[in-house]
Amino acid sequence: MKRTLLCLLAVTLLAGCSTMGGEDKFSATYVKNHIIPHKTTQSEVQAIYGVPDSQFTTSSGHVNWRYNKNGNLSDAANLVGYIPGASAVSSALSMTNHANNASNAANTASGKISGDTEHHSDSLSVWFDKNKVVDDWSM
Repeated sequence: MKRTLLCLLAVTLLAGCSTMGGEDKFSATYVKNHIIPHKTTQSEVQAIYGVPDSQFTTSSGHVNWRYNKNGNLSDAANLVGYIPGASAVSSALSMTNHANNASNAANTASGKISGDTEHHSDSLSVWFDKNKVVDDWSM
């Protein structure tokens, strides 16, 4: 019983943290206003979105950073599952990932009902030139 309550508390806290901050940083309007090609720098993008979930460099020297809205909760849940005795944490992370997915689906449905045509995405790719300035981005 204590373990179940602990898991529910962890899920609630993690889900709350993932939705705090007000404006959706993965909406097209937010990205257009904050990531301006040929002006915004890598450090400014990192100040907004944090460390990228993945990154790579092309042969021409351009860098791509990719961000996932839910971070890597499912990956974290899978990794924690391999740690002996950490099944409660793995379950909590997995439940948080499912809660985030449900919340995103509810927001999408709510937007359709209210007529909100704003584009929201679960991922963001940002391309940087050799000078570490945004070249382009896509959702």
